[in-house]
Amino acid sequence: MALERPKSLRELALEHLRDRIIDGSLKMGQILSERKISEELGVSKSPVREALAQLRDEGLVSIEPQKGARVFSLSEAEVTQICDFRQAIETAAFELALSRDPVGLSNDMTKVVKKMEQERGRGNDKEYLALDTSFHHLIFEHAGNDYLTASYTRYVGKIAALRTHLAKLPHHTDLSFEEHKKIASAVSQGDLAEIKSLLIEHIDRTRQTYKSASIVLDGITAA
Repeated sequence: MALERPKSLRELALEHLRDRIIDGSLKMGQILSERKISEELGVSKSPVREALAQLRDEGLVSIEPQKGARVFSLSEAEVTQICDFRQAIETAAFELALSRDPVGLSNDMTKVVKKMEQERGRGNDKEYLALDTSFHHLIFEHAGNDYLTASYTRYVGKIAALRTHLAKLPHHTDLSFEEHKKIASAVSQGDLAEIKSLLIEHIDRTRQTYKSASIVLDGITAA
């Protein structure tokens, strides 16, 4: 059995920062100090700088000359573009997944929905949201197309971070969970038309939430 390669300092810094952005520990628009991060992790600035560059490529961090790095923030227009992207790419992946591995997709989605329900019952919001991300990633795992997967994976951290912030809205998670159950049920029946309709409605509610909510979520203006 091959031994697992130990993670580099860059990878450790990358995972640490990515996780803290996704779970909301680092707020949208928050300034990131290379010095403070390196001291916190006990590493030099070099791996931290490399990690920040990778997070910039993933859209989780913005870096400006003379101003440094900060956690991403989004305008309503950018949220709309993300929703457009998700609807297009997840619909395409669903078509492939249902044609190539409908049983595997259905079984895995059913398992994840059950785990989501369990974590909701425990009040474990962080694990529930991680499962929400896993639910959508299953579409790409079963689609069997590396290019679609790579395109989605590049922005999955940003999508997950947005999911964390939306979860602060009243009833958002309740509605989202019911939509996941309906999608999983439609997958078990192999009803592609119903799946597409439910998926578009599910993602479009995110779009509408940002437009209609009269609050500000950590740098996202949702009004």
